[in-house]
Amino acid sequence: MKLSVLICTRNRAKSLASTLERFFAQRFAADYDFELVIVDNASTDETRQVAERFLQHPDFASRMFYLPEKKAGLSRARNAGLKAARGEIIVFTDDDVLVTENWLDEIHREFAADPNLFVLGGRVLLARAGLQDVAVFAATERREIVFPNGGGVAMGANMAFRREVFDRVGLFDVRLGAGTFFAGGEDIELFYRALKAGYKFVYAPNVLVYHDHNRRTLEQACRLSYSYGKAYPAYILKHALLGDTYAMRMVYWLICELPSRWRLRQEDTAETLRRRRAQIRGIFVGLLTAPLPMLFGKEH
Repeated sequence: MKLSVLICTRNRAKSLASTLERFFAQRFAADYDFELVIVDNASTDETRQVAERFLQHPDFASRMFYLPEKKAGLSRARNAGLKAARGEIIVFTDDDVLVTENWLDEIHREFAADPNLFVLGGRVLLARAGLQDVAVFAATERREIVFPNGGGVAMGANMAFRREVFDRVGLFDVRLGAGTFFAGGEDIELFYRALKAGYKFVYAPNVLVYHDHNRRTLEQACRLSYSYGKAYPAYILKHALLGDTYAMRMVYWLICELPSRWRLRQEDTAETLRRRRAQIRGIFVGLLTAPLPMLFGKEH
């Protein structure tokens, strides 16, 4: 079994260096093969130099590839990496993530132990104190995820697929994800398609990474919540407009819940309320702006 690890990066040379250092510090069991594909998504900093320094690593030079993608957008970068990757298992993490020493071993073990497993999500924790509690997925309970299911099942910073999933349900939607107006949602939209197609999806907390996203202020956290808010209705509207009746109900429930989600709750802190309201503002913008691009825009 061969695993292809894809790291898409844009103007995060310093962070990428830390990510690669931790990646190569893994133990790497001898019972599988792997490659690492660095997709440089139109960076203008020293990203290429960082990648080239690691390409000279004596033990891993033959396993690592640098791939430039000139069109900005995380989904475009991931799709470019997918086309270049040669593995049976496609693994994704981000350029601000620190993997654990047995990360790839655990991913291999999960897929090798279960030939019916096609989608795997892992745990994402904060890398250090002082970061805002966003862009994490900290659930500790292992579970199988089944359709119908919306968001909140795993994260793009720590996910893996058998290649067959992309052959059958398609690539990432380039209208979604970082670098686009909707700035997110490309991962959960792909999860939705995979679940709808009947693929077995497991969340495994033993597959663990640490997210060093460097968002320290509440304003930064609110901007991220707003971006995620815009992306969520975009992905469900895409499927609703294609005639998916469950997605239609999701849109209805989303709209009906907005007033109650805006109101102050007894357990709210000032920070949680601001973050939730930032997300709701994003949802409102997404509901208004997504129909036309989701109807007429190009998915790939």
